[in-house]
Amino acid sequence: MENNKVKVCSFYVSDWHLTAMLLPFIEEQTEKGEKLNTILEKNITHNIQEILTRIQINDRIKEQIMKIDWKNRTLIKYGEIRKFMEKVTKNEKTVTIIIEGNKERIEYINKNIDKWMQKQERKLKRKEIKIINCYEVTEFNKNLQEILDKHDKILNTSGIHEIEEMYSGYIRKRA
Repeated sequence: MENNKVKVCSFYVSDWHLTAMLLPFIEEQTEKGEKLNTILEKNITHNIQEILTRIQINDRIKEQIMKIDWKNRTLIKYGEIRKFMEKVTKNEKTVTIIIEGNKERIEYINKNIDKWMQKQERKLKRKEIKIINCYEVTEFNKNLQEILDKHDKILNTSGIHEIEEMYSGYIRKRA
C-alpha cells in the first residue's frame, strides 16, 4: 500500500445491491464532508433516488448524495483519467473515487490512475486517495483471490474492513 492511496474492493450481485451496499458508506462520508467521485459503467441515478425516498436520513445529506454524479462515464483512456484526476484532486485533501464495471475496465482505469499518480507524486504527498473498486459477482468468480490481493481493504454494508476480517481463510499473496 502506498502512503497516500488506499484501494478498497467491493462485490455486488445487481444494480440494486450495489446501490444499497454503497449507501451507508456514502452517507457516512457525506456527513464527514468528504466529496465522492464516480467512474461508473452503469447509470444508477434512478436506484439512488428510489432508495433515498425510502430511507430516513437528513434531507441535507440526501441532497448532497443526489449531487454526486451517478451516471455512467466512459472515462478509460489515460488523457480522460488525467483530466478527471486533476479536477477531483485540485482543492481536496481527501479524494474518494468509486469505480464500477467489469474486471478489465476496472483494472484499466486503475492502471491509468496509478500512472497519473506516479507522475504527480510530489503534488499528492499531502492528499489521501481512496479508490473503491466495485465488481459484479457474476464477473469474477474464478478471480476472487487475485482481486483481493490487489486491494488493501474491502467494503460492505457495514463499512470498510480488513479483508482478513471478512474472509477468515484468506491469505494475502505477496509479490
